[in-house]
Amino acid sequence: SGHYGRGGWVVKQVNSGDTIVLKGRPRGGPPPERTIILSHISAPKLGRRPIGNEEASTDEPYAWESREFLRKFLVGTEVSFIVEYVIPNSGRECGLVYIGTGDNSVCVNELMVKEGWAGVRSNASKNEELQKYEMWAVEAQTAGIGVHNEQDRASAVRNVKWYHDDPRMLFDELKGSPIKAVVESVRDGGTLRLMLLPSMDYVTMMLTGVRCPGFKPDGGSEDHADEARYAVESRLLNKDIEILLEGTSGGSMNAKNQNFVGSVVKPGNIALFLLKEGLAKCVDWSMKLLTSDTDAYRTAMRTAKASKKRLWKNFEGPVSTVPKDQKEFSGKVTEVVNGEVIVVKVGPTYKRVTLSSIRQPRPAEGQDCGPPSRALYEVPYLFEAREFLRKRLVGKKVNVTIDYVRPPNNGFPERVCASVFLGNQNLQEAMISKGLATVAWHKQDDDERAANYDALLLAQEKAKKNKHGLHKPGEPPIHKVADLAGNSAKSKQFLPFLQRIGRLHAVVEFVASGSRIRVYIPRDTCLATFLLSGISCPRAARSANKTQPATPADPYGDEALEFVKDQIMQREVEIEVESCDKAGNFIGYLFADDKNMSVELVREGLAKMHFTAERGKYFDQLSRCEAEAKAASKRLWKDFVEPVIEKEPEEITDSNISEPAAPVLSEVVVTHVEDCSKLWVQRCADGPALISLMNQMRADLISNPPLAGSYTPRNGDLCAAVFSEDNNWYRARVTKVHRDTGIVDVLFIDFGNSASVSSSNIALLNHQYSSLAGAALECKLAFIIPPEDEDWKQDSLKELQVLASSKLVMTVIAKVAGVDQVSLTSNGTDVATHLLSSGLVEFEKQKNRNRYGTLMSKYEAAMSEARKNRRNRFQYGDFTQDDAKEFGYSK
Repeated sequence: SGHYGRGGWVVKQVNSGDTIVLKGRPRGGPPPERTIILSHISAPKLGRRPIGNEEASTDEPYAWESREFLRKFLVGTEVSFIVEYVIPNSGRECGLVYIGTGDNSVCVNELMVKEGWAGVRSNASKNEELQKYEMWAVEAQTAGIGVHNEQDRASAVRNVKWYHDDPRMLFDELKGSPIKAVVESVRDGGTLRLMLLPSMDYVTMMLTGVRCPGFKPDGGSEDHADEARYAVESRLLNKDIEILLEGTSGGSMNAKNQNFVGSVVKPGNIALFLLKEGLAKCVDWSMKLLTSDTDAYRTAMRTAKASKKRLWKNFEGPVSTVPKDQKEFSGKVTEVVNGEVIVVKVGPTYKRVTLSSIRQPRPAEGQDCGPPSRALYEVPYLFEAREFLRKRLVGKKVNVTIDYVRPPNNGFPERVCASVFLGNQNLQEAMISKGLATVAWHKQDDDERAANYDALLLAQEKAKKNKHGLHKPGEPPIHKVADLAGNSAKSKQFLPFLQRIGRLHAVVEFVASGSRIRVYIPRDTCLATFLLSGISCPRAARSANKTQPATPADPYGDEALEFVKDQIMQREVEIEVESCDKAGNFIGYLFADDKNMSVELVREGLAKMHFTAERGKYFDQLSRCEAEAKAASKRLWKDFVEPVIEKEPEEITDSNISEPAAPVLSEVVVTHVEDCSKLWVQRCADGPALISLMNQMRADLISNPPLAGSYTPRNGDLCAAVFSEDNNWYRARVTKVHRDTGIVDVLFIDFGNSASVSSSNIALLNHQYSSLAGAALECKLAFIIPPEDEDWKQDSLKELQVLASSKLVMTVIAKVAGVDQVSLTSNGTDVATHLLSSGLVEFEKQKNRNRYGTLMSKYEAAMSEARKNRRNRFQYGDFTQDDAKEFGYSK
């Protein structure tokens, strides 16, 4: 007998059915350990894994069962022991191990023999104590228990798979479900060697998402390596656990590094414990494999950092320059600068925000894509990335959470890097999942990263797997764009096409001032500078550059710039190109949500109508909005005083022309056009009464259909007639009866159109439906003369029908031969003036300049514009001159 070990020794590990490892009490570090061989007994030997050139050995029968019996009985239990002798040369201690004290103590050596899981050592010297062991062994053998069970001996040898040619295959088989295992050893705090149950696969598993300090090949170790390993051993070594495999490391070409990556789910997440205690760090490459909440891992590590535990004892975190109350804010996105930078308007302030932890598409190494304005289109997927953000964000409210701030560096200004959310959608994650950006690389211990960095890594893996965007094989998309800005020759080549198209879809790329805008035209894949027509807008302030000094803003110039940026910056708009200036800039009108920006600037008092607007079709709208802005003293008109002009008394000389005492404005719809000067209209105010009357009349005629031949129409009769295009009854007046054919010519008194109908489709009109006067009013465009040439007459008629397709405002100018001479306005455009400026009609000059001077001046200006621009009938010159008759024209 020898050394006594009493109290404080706990079974750390059971190596076999007759060998255990004990650990003492820790004192300022990992505790002392002792390996004890149970004396007098011998258990079956476990097979060994191959090491170096040595091949694997096989279990003796029941070796695993013997070890398991002892493991489950002892591990984690406090024991006492007596060292009986020490084996020479090896120095290994052999002794008796006891559980409990006094009369309740149990000798583990005796228990193993009695339960049949060990035999008696054959080389032991015979004594009274040994005879007891032999007697117990005979009893166990007689009972056929434990290793003496001959019936199951053939199946009592494990088939252990020590190495795997294809770890991925085993992972695919076992992933997704918890797996039972026994921890055989702990290599370091983050690496476990496990025996998977019941498959008997021996695997090395690294804890997902973390790395612990390790041990060096030369026997050295990193700081806190022993402490980390002890923390894991004391909780997991030789314990039954459940794991979840989440990935692999190594492969068939590296048989010595076939590691699995996974998490311990039972008895608890050891990785989180190690992070909280400062004994591990998060690692990005395996965090993306983690199936549990990655935020919990990052939070645990941040907690350890804040407390400066162990690995973080010398940690000094970044000093935030952003106050806590300003780290989160909401605002409206006004601009998407590129694939990773946006501008957010918060109150009156504009904040430039860089999307944290992502990289927009970059040019290939050695590729020169020119300035940023061109790189946007030539760097593969950069345009798609910008468009993805622009279409979703511009004009929308977003929530911003600042993650970190990059100080100025190498000439670049300070960058505020943040996570941006549109509703519940994280924009960085959305872009990466589409393959329109990649995850930025951060140093392992760098906390200045996106809060959802691990989710970004996972999204990138999915994008690669699905071959989205940047990860798609083959040739990437490239947008070849023609930049027309400053190139007069190119702009003039494009001009005829742009003029002929009319309204054209465009995207506003930049707003330089209230009236100067840079647009991208997708249809023609070109960039152009666009100047708003018809207005004079104050200039905004300009910063100094290489060619010119800084210039201050004109009054309200900056306000006009902000107004236009807020309305159209990076929005999809429509443009109407009128002309091109000498510098190659297009001039015309721009529409955002059907709002004419020239008109809106004038309405807000941020621009004045330019004299060139008189030649355009939006002159009426511009002049009306300018009058309203003047009356309200808005901005540019703040100090404006309207001059008072005394009018001379009017003198009426024409006896055949009468004029209403005061012009009457009525809303009307055109129901029939005979030519460009003669038409019929209905007053909108008469609509409800007319509809009610028509519905009642039709109901009567349907319920009491007229008998054929019961009515004989006569010229001038009011009747009901069927209109052939819709087979409905309408009120009409008989204009001619063809007795020989039974056809009757009628004029529909509520619409002004005529038709020839069969006498069988005519009925007597009941008196109650004839009391309401016809709703169609005959009128003429004031003093307009239609062309005599049939082709020009048709062109003018088509143009008038287009203008008259919507609701109009009618003003009676005069009455000639009982027919109203009227002015019609369509959406702010005077119909007669438009026809004159288009070169489609002429007008009859009136001698009474006092009465019609303003109208005649407007007509003359419109016709001069048509003559100057050689429009339609003026394309070959002025046909109204004396020698025009030679070419077949007459007034």
